[in-house]
Amino acid sequence: MTLQGLPQGRLTQHNGWVLLSASHATGAADGGVIELGLVRDAPATDADRDPAGLPRGWGLLLALGLVLSLVSAAPMPPTAREVARMPLRNGAFHLVGGALLLLENDRTPTPVEAFDGSGGAPMWTYTPEGLTTLSYAAAAQGIVVLWPDLCRSGVTGTTVALDLRTGRERWHATGVPVRTARSVPGTVILRSLWSDGCEALAANAPTGGTLRWQALDADGRALWEVPVDAGSRVALDSAEDGAAWAALADRQGEVTVADFVTGARTPAGSLRVAPGDLMLAAGGLLVLASFDGTGTSATLTAYRRGEYSAPAWRAQVPTRPASAGGGRFAVRPCGRVLCVLGQRTVVLDPAGGATLWSTGGPSDLSAVPGGLLAAGTRPAALLDPSTGATAVSLGDWDVLGVDGPFSGTAATGSHEPGADGRRMLLGATSGDGTLLGFRAGSGVAPLVTVDARLVGCELDGDLIACQTLQDEVVLLKLPA
Repeated sequence: MTLQGLPQGRLTQHNGWVLLSASHATGAADGGVIELGLVRDAPATDADRDPAGLPRGWGLLLALGLVLSLVSAAPMPPTAREVARMPLRNGAFHLVGGALLLLENDRTPTPVEAFDGSGGAPMWTYTPEGLTTLSYAAAAQGIVVLWPDLCRSGVTGTTVALDLRTGRERWHATGVPVRTARSVPGTVILRSLWSDGCEALAANAPTGGTLRWQALDADGRALWEVPVDAGSRVALDSAEDGAAWAALADRQGEVTVADFVTGARTPAGSLRVAPGDLMLAAGGLLVLASFDGTGTSATLTAYRRGEYSAPAWRAQVPTRPASAGGGRFAVRPCGRVLCVLGQRTVVLDPAGGATLWSTGGPSDLSAVPGGLLAAGTRPAALLDPSTGATAVSLGDWDVLGVDGPFSGTAATGSHEPGADGRRMLLGATSGDGTLLGFRAGSGVAPLVTVDARLVGCELDGDLIACQTLQDEVVLLKLPA
C-alpha cells in the first residue's frame, strides 16, 4: 500500500525520532529519511512491530495514522540523494571545489582521478612524474593543489598544482604546503628535511638542516621567500583558520617573526628563548613555556603579536609535556578560548590567562559549530568552552565531518550553517546502515540513510563524500 504524497518505506524510531526511510530497490540511497517527529522517553524500536496487546494490522494502521497527522502538521525537510559510489582502493579521497578526487596513494607515483560532484561523471585523470606520492588536496580560485604526507613519504616531497576543470598541471614545487589563513596570498610551500617537517617543527626542537618558506601565485611565480638556518626552532601559528605567521628562534635563542602575508621577517624586540623552554605561536599570541623541577606544572608567558616589550600575561598551569622524553605540549586557540595540551588539558581565557577549567587527563578538544568544543569521548558530548560543562549530549551520534571555518556555502533550509558558517555532520549506525544528519540546535535534522557503515566524511557546499568500511567512497548531494 502506498499513501499519496509519501514514498514506500519503513517506520522506525531512532533516539526518540520517528523516521520514515524510503525503500531502495537498487540498494542505492537515492531515497531519504523523513523526520516525522520526536517521541520523548521511548526506547528505539521498529514501528512495524506489533504493539503489545494488538494484532500487527492494527499497529500498522496506528503508525500510518501518526505519519499522516505529523506530516500534515509540519513540512518535510529536504534530504540528500546518493550521486555515486566508487571503490577507494586503499587510497584517499577529497571533496574540493565541487569535485571528488580519488588518490591511490599506495602507488608510486600516485594516480589521481577527478569526478564531477553534481553527477559523478569523470572529469580528468593525472599521474605525476617520477616517484611523487600524493595524499592531500585543497582548492581555491580554480586551482587544486596536491601534496604528500611528509611523515609517511620519508622524503622532502613534491607539491603539484592543477587546473581544477581540466587537470592540466600549472606548476610543481619541492616541499609541502602550509595550511594558511585566508589573508595569506598564494600557496606557501615549506621545503625542509622530511624529518624536520614531520618531527622537529611539531616538537619545537632544533632543525637538523636549513628550511625555506616560499609563497607561489596561481602560475607558480614566487611572491616571497624566507630562509631559516639549521639549528633553529620554529613555532608555526596554530590558529584554527590557518597560519598567518611563524616565530623563529636561532641557536642563541634570539626570536624573529615571519609574516606569511608579506614575507617580511622582523626581530621580536629583545625577546630570547631559553634552551629548556618551548616557544608556541597561537593565533595572536606568542607563548613561552617553562617547566619547573616539580614535574607538575608549567609557567606560560604570553606576548601579543607585535608587542614584545612586555608580557600580556603570565599563568601557571597544572600540566607538562605528555611524556618524560618531552612528548607533546601545545598551546592553540580552541574557538574563543585557549587550550593547553599536555599531561592534562587546561583551558584558559586568552585575554588574561585565567584558568577556566581543566580535564583529568589529555583531551584533544576542538572547536565546532555553535561556539562549543568537541571532546573525543564516548558518548560524544559538546562542551561549553567557558565551564567545560556538557552543553549538548550527542548520544549515539558520531561526528563524521565539520565544515572548515567560515566556509559558509551550505544549502538552504535545515542545512543552513551556523553563525560562523560551519556545519556539523553526524552519523548514527545501525546494522549495516548509517543515518546521517546535521546538528540543529540541541537536536539533529536527519538527511538520509546510507547503506553502509561510514567512518568519516568531507563537506563542500551542497556535496558530502563519506568513506565506508567496505573501502568505498559515497558521494551525496543536498537539494539546491
